[in-house]
Amino acid sequence: MKTKSQTESKSFPSNEDGLQAFIEKRRSLRLPLFVLEIRWRKYNKVFIGHTQNISIGGLFMSTERSLHAGERFPIEFVLPDKKTKINCTGEVTWTRSYAAEGAGSEGIGVRFVDLNDQKMKAIGQWIRKQETSKKKQA
Repeated sequence: MKTKSQTESKSFPSNEDGLQAFIEKRRSLRLPLFVLEIRWRKYNKVFIGHTQNISIGGLFMSTERSLHAGERFPIEFVLPDKKTKINCTGEVTWTRSYAAEGAGSEGIGVRFVDLNDQKMKAIGQWIRKQETSKKKQA
């Protein structure tokens, strides 16, 4: 079975923007989230994907659609609190595909491009609330 680093289509970015996105990728607290439905548009069609984690800076979206680093598209989702709707532009910062079945999820790393401060704060508060809840249960 191949490892993640052997099968990622972009394991380490080669350009300056990609490198900065790679560094930023882990600066924000990231929360695993498996049920968040993401709607995004491309070529006047609406697609639905699911995220596996989210941070105030972006998310990982499982998708088999072929998108490339640098592509931008409108995305929309509602936080699991069922109150906060997020609409913004997403930019693909990296892609991952797996040659071996069962090696993990194919998908894309998406950076929030024009997320306003209020929505960013709402995502951050939701993440902190989930983390606090996990610590209390431990």
